[in-house]
Amino acid sequence: MNHTRLNIQFWTQIANHKILKLLAILPLCTGCTVGYGNQIISFGYEEQIIAQNSTSTPIEFEPPPPPPNRGEPTGRAQGGAGRGCEPTALVPLTKSPNGNFLWGLTVSDRPQFWFSLPRQLTTKDAVEFVFTDNLGKVVYKTKLKNTTTPQGIVNFAIPQEIPPLQIGKTYNWSFSVYCDFQIVEDKPGNVRGSIQRIAVNPTLKNQLASSKSPINQAIIYAKNGIWFDALTTLGVNIRNKKEQNISSAWTELLRQVDLEKIVSLPVTNCCDRQQVKNQK
Repeated sequence: MNHTRLNIQFWTQIANHKILKLLAILPLCTGCTVGYGNQIISFGYEEQIIAQNSTSTPIEFEPPPPPPNRGEPTGRAQGGAGRGCEPTALVPLTKSPNGNFLWGLTVSDRPQFWFSLPRQLTTKDAVEFVFTDNLGKVVYKTKLKNTTTPQGIVNFAIPQEIPPLQIGKTYNWSFSVYCDFQIVEDKPGNVRGSIQRIAVNPTLKNQLASSKSPINQAIIYAKNGIWFDALTTLGVNIRNKKEQNISSAWTELLRQVDLEKIVSLPVTNCCDRQQVKNQK
């Protein structure tokens, strides 16, 4: 009986010693990293495994109220005559009694637009991006042809020489894929929608200023319903491979707006700014 009690006391002292040692070392551990999944912190002969409860990036898109002027109903892709030429816009599909339409908010004066290609593009194909104001006047237009691009995600940015978007105004955009445009006369695969620029309120400005990581900035944009900036913050960093957990946030954001089918596609370097020219 006494022997058992001594064993218990002995092992209790050993356990307490290890706990005290761990608590003493933790404040000195400057190389430990916190992320998603299991992280191992090494203390020489001992290893402690810290299991995170969360397995995905905590990003959540809060759709804003739809605009009063919804414009023409549209789906994610149109045209193409079933020849596999239909692109997909990385934009939430807003549903209404009058039909569905693609629409989103931005705070950027020159936002970026993201699309997925239906297949690899060859020198026989062409793509066209058109940006107009709410009266139909062309603000920016560009067409790329005689170029090869792998199947994946492409983006178009409004260049610096184009006047900035005005706050409170709605603009329209369209993206078209011409398959075998040199030999086939047919309607291109096309997708179109609209975008509205809004002002940055003081609260949002302070939140963004205090957030240093792209993921946190994307989370702030998404929670405030600012789709285009949330997506662009992630997309640009995926292409530049600047942060490890960007891809999981990108995947989760796209899944929340029913774009699961394209989450596996890579973000390509198209459309390179040097290739894009304004053809207004």
